[in-house]
Amino acid sequence: MTVWDEIRQRALMKHNWGKIIAVTGRLGSGKTEFLLSLASAFKVQGEKVTIVDVDITNPYFCVREIASMLQDDGYKVVTPPGDTKWSDLPLVSSEVHNAILEDNKVLLDIGGDAKGALALTQLLSEIEQYHHTILYVINPFRSMSSTEEEIDRLKKAIEQTSGLSIDGLICNPNLGSETTTENVISGYEVVKRYSMKNGTPLYYLSTTTSNYHDVAARVKDVAVWPLARKILMPWERSEV
Repeated sequence: MTVWDEIRQRALMKHNWGKIIAVTGRLGSGKTEFLLSLASAFKVQGEKVTIVDVDITNPYFCVREIASMLQDDGYKVVTPPGDTKWSDLPLVSSEVHNAILEDNKVLLDIGGDAKGALALTQLLSEIEQYHHTILYVINPFRSMSSTEEEIDRLKKAIEQTSGLSIDGLICNPNLGSETTTENVISGYEVVKRYSMKNGTPLYYLSTTTSNYHDVAARVKDVAVWPLARKILMPWERSEV
């Protein structure tokens, strides 16, 4: 177990997790990266983890991009079948329904708007049968999620469309590779204020491992989650 694994394990123990965990957030929020990091933390605990890609908002830069790598790492991965794999049609396969009913720990990657939440409506009856956790990842440096009003508008749209309540917020303030500690702290203040006014718990402040120690030294009222990126942009892949 690495140092980062140990930090994530301590953070993981702060919450009571459902069998089913759905992670949503607007494009650019970092929701898929956070979901993969969360999946890794459960796997370190010895859980058998199924990762399900039902992002019908943006079928690129998501789990299906690296499905084979995740399978090699020991995860069960469910992605849209056949010709629908790279479409944005609101279709949920029977394999997704079966995973929710039969598997041990299921993490759902959900598109981050009202359209994306349509996937949850198709799974509502199964999800409601089990203890579940719905997380909303927020990057306050992205358009339409930079203010408390915008954050609340999307939250309500997701809840009204899906029929499920968001249980916790993940604050993931970032400007890509240019993110500084000051960026993280200023973004955190926006989401913290929203959490306090709205009453939705702020589960974690997420930041890269390179910024983790500086951020953790300054933020003491919420667990800081160290994030290591797995999904690279096309121009970054060419440099690897």
